[in-house]
Amino acid sequence: MKIIIAGAGSVGTHLAKLLCREHHDITLLDERADRFEELVNNYDLMGRAVKPTSIEALKSVGAKDADLFIGVTPYETVNLTACMLAKKMGTRKTVARIESYEYISPRNRDFFRTVGVDSLIMPEMIAAREIASSVQRSWIRQWWEVEGSELVLMGIKVRDNAQILNIPLKDLCGPEAPYHIVAIKRADETIIPHGDDELHCYDLVYFMTTRKYIPYIREIAGKNDYPDVRNVIVMGGGETSVYAARLMPDYMRIKIIEQDLDRCHELNRLIDKSNVLVIHGDGRDLSLLMDENISGTEAFIALTGNTEVNILSCLAAKRMHVRKTVAMLGNMNFVSMAESLDIGTLINKQTIAASYIYQMMLKADVTSVKSLVVANADVAEFQVKAGSRITRKPIKDLHLPKGCTLGGLVRDGEGQLVNGNTQVQEGDHVVAFCLNADLSRLSTFFA
Repeated sequence: MKIIIAGAGSVGTHLAKLLCREHHDITLLDERADRFEELVNNYDLMGRAVKPTSIEALKSVGAKDADLFIGVTPYETVNLTACMLAKKMGTRKTVARIESYEYISPRNRDFFRTVGVDSLIMPEMIAAREIASSVQRSWIRQWWEVEGSELVLMGIKVRDNAQILNIPLKDLCGPEAPYHIVAIKRADETIIPHGDDELHCYDLVYFMTTRKYIPYIREIAGKNDYPDVRNVIVMGGGETSVYAARLMPDYMRIKIIEQDLDRCHELNRLIDKSNVLVIHGDGRDLSLLMDENISGTEAFIALTGNTEVNILSCLAAKRMHVRKTVAMLGNMNFVSMAESLDIGTLINKQTIAASYIYQMMLKADVTSVKSLVVANADVAEFQVKAGSRITRKPIKDLHLPKGCTLGGLVRDGEGQLVNGNTQVQEGDHVVAFCLNADLSRLSTFFA
């Protein structure tokens, strides 16, 4: 595919690296050449120091022949304008990163399509959904639902009290087991497990199961002592904090700590929920956190624009006996360190945006793709078409890519786990766990 990316910031560069692995024809646009010089030198792509909204610039990079134009500069108006121009010139599909919540409402999406913007993406909103979902379950690092929760993928950090350690998986996860272990993150390695593999203390284990057996997995993973989240402290009053507070259930009491007084007044106006209290102060101030009863708080969420501050604040919260912490990471270089420090749930808007756009490019009918930041992997939901390769043989005979495993499927509204003898059928919704380089290859089985 011929792909043009406007914006060589964190989202644009992360996406360019991801797409280069698929050997696409990538052109990266940015007014500042220093933003993409290193990327161009190390990856097979072209960089152009031009204004993304310049008609002559778009003509010169071949927008009329492009398959996909992606506007991910920090400026909403630039992204929308560039997409409109590219579409008018002949680009087949356009995607724009936006900031305005009203734009993503269903009543406005058709309007944007008529003016040349096929898809809109708002990383702050998607991140807020992940945060709100994660915080409701203090014992889970990552959570992903399929088809109304008929299937659930859970990432759980197991410790020395888990009942499932040091047992070969062939003995632990037999054909009748109510769960599959689809992946293991151990130190810096992500493992697609086999029968002889075992779980070790401090592994991050990805379970696929049906809703009925969630309490059972919580028990065998040694997580029954984790409290339900009722009290939440959020550090930082940015857009992600606003959307997360709106999405959290009303039974939670939420305190948002923000340094800027004017922003505090704005937060009160934007959120307007009786269970949300906005506090003017510095979330790094331990005395303030003590005054706000952090020791009686079940969840602490650090969403400032500073990755280091978020990590250190979560560490401080853990030392004050907060069981659930969530950190926003703007810099992917800190992921391994944050995981080694046992920070908790890690959120990165670059990977969120890239996953959303990446799913549009896969050859199959992909309902959704979720990037698992810590595991450097993706989980995807495929809707099975008639005649696709995945339906022709039992799973064990399909020779799927080595870095992929199928965790389960939903058939006629009912979730079920799969094994080697399972025959996938037309209309099934299949959940796959893939190391990043293998998702595109797996998609060909569903095309």
